[in-house]
Amino acid sequence: MLFVGYEAMEACGRNFTVIVTEPVDVWPWGQGVQLGLNTFDNWLLSEHVAGHEVFGARMVMVAAGTFHAAGVTADGTLLTWGSGAEGQLCHCNLKERLRPERIGRELFGGRPVLMVACGLGHTMVLTVGSLWTCGKGVRDRLGHCDKADMLVLTQVVEEHFEGNTQIVMVLAGVVHSVAVGSEGDV
Repeated sequence: MLFVGYEAMEACGRNFTVIVTEPVDVWPWGQGVQLGLNTFDNWLLSEHVAGHEVFGARMVMVAAGTFHAAGVTADGTLLTWGSGAEGQLCHCNLKERLRPERIGRELFGGRPVLMVACGLGHTMVLTVGSLWTCGKGVRDRLGHCDKADMLVLTQVVEEHFEGNTQIVMVLAGVVHSVAVGSEGDV
């Protein structure tokens, strides 16, 4: 097996899979643009995207949506790639990204990204003390109490959560999103 001796994490999207191995390598395979391989081609076997030279730090998390993916580095930097057709890449436009592209921590007030989740046309980002979303807002899956689309990561207002809930995990589905609180509330 290719990854023997390494801890690995993986994410499965629609028709593609991404694996991150220790120390810093990203290996996707499957269908086209969401692979981050700078091509629209399909890959039946895993292909090395990049390591330290692209991400600038060790990748600690990867998430896969329907047509896009995202990752978080050890220093809390967010990267997104794949289709941007619904604004889910959070780069202020609808363009696809064939390679992973950074979203600066300055957007989050310098706070590091802890977790990312990708769904169908939307992305959720958890930082210390804040939840951010972008993409297609249909069915209020972005958590902003409306159906507006967001092309840039927008903070979910804390008043939308009951009590003094601290969000510790986020999950993005096809047409819904879930935030889990520190007390186990959903």
